[in-house]
Amino acid sequence: MVIRRFIFFFIVSGLSLVGISQSRDLNYYLREGLQNSPLINDLKNQLQSASLDSIIIEARRKPQVEGRSQLLYSPYNDHFGYDEVITDGGNYQAVAYVSQDLFVSKKTGNKYQALNYEKQGLNLSVKLSAAELLKTITDLYLESYSVYSELMFNVSFLDLMKNENQVVRRFVENGIYSQADYLSLLVETGGQEVIITQLRNQYRKNIMSLNELCGIVDTSQIMLQMPVIEPHGTARISDYLILRQYSLDSLRIINEKDALSLRYKPSVNWFADAGILTSNPFNFYRHAGASAGVSLTVPIYDGHQKKVEEDKLSLKEDSRSRYFNSTRKEYDQIYLRLNSELEGLKQVKAGLEKQLALSDQLVKSLRVQLENGIIKMQDYIAAIKNYRNINRYIILSDIDILRVKNEINYILAR
Repeated sequence: MVIRRFIFFFIVSGLSLVGISQSRDLNYYLREGLQNSPLINDLKNQLQSASLDSIIIEARRKPQVEGRSQLLYSPYNDHFGYDEVITDGGNYQAVAYVSQDLFVSKKTGNKYQALNYEKQGLNLSVKLSAAELLKTITDLYLESYSVYSELMFNVSFLDLMKNENQVVRRFVENGIYSQADYLSLLVETGGQEVIITQLRNQYRKNIMSLNELCGIVDTSQIMLQMPVIEPHGTARISDYLILRQYSLDSLRIINEKDALSLRYKPSVNWFADAGILTSNPFNFYRHAGASAGVSLTVPIYDGHQKKVEEDKLSLKEDSRSRYFNSTRKEYDQIYLRLNSELEGLKQVKAGLEKQLALSDQLVKSLRVQLENGIIKMQDYIAAIKNYRNINRYIILSDIDILRVKNEINYILAR
């Protein structure tokens, strides 16, 4: 607990040294990324467009009315022109035509089902795209936070080393330590400043990349907050979002088979018209009338096209089934690997924290000896470096644990 307070104090005190004025967390970037994603917005628009298609399907069930007009003049004489028996010299019509396909409830139901699967597919695409985007944003955030943590910790040690410089300088003036000891500490301090400059530049670059990914236009220096990531839960086949696509594809193939079968069913249409139809334009008013009828279409032979289409759908289903089984096994194995990796990282972190406690005691003890002129400056510097490196490894372990949790959440995205 004392170590954590010590680190927190120096991290907070170092903020002013790197010019950071705003604080943002992971949720802020996730929210902005989802809101500004053109792909996700496009998929949502496609989903709304698909919902409108149901209105079109319903409209096509109703009688279709259209106006038809034709003015055809066929001149002829004894030596020129089409046969008058065929053309009547012309054809002049202006009628309203209405028709409707009867017994289409199954066909319409099949179209509604196909539309429903299309909407489910688009909704699934939204979820998959969102899961991929959230994973990418989180990975970049963790990378940025890793650099930020190293930057803050190195700033804290620079501040510590500058304080030590003043102490050692007094010791040199009093003859306790040599000028070489003081110069050695100055060299380490200068190296620390170079490291901080490199980390600051890398951190700025990462923040700009994070803003670009999330559609944020901002050049402010940001303080990132420690993210909190917990796995969604245990894995079940239904939890794998990617597998839902294969299940949906199976339903689509069944629907396509039904549509193919319905296409080869007999169809009955009724039709009617009313208006004017005549071969003589000068007495058209005498030829107003109406007509009605029924048409029957029965498929007889199509060169075995239906059989070929059925075979193609069977091959499509076979490929889908193989992909489904392969992906399920792959994701099961990935899930087991990630959980094993997570447990290993937790054990490593626990070991590092034990080392940190011992290193902290060593640094405090050597500091007392240094101030009393008992040990060499190089021994104290080596102890500080070791303490800093252990802290760095703990930070990296924390980031690695969060990365693995992010991978697990992506696998179990819903």
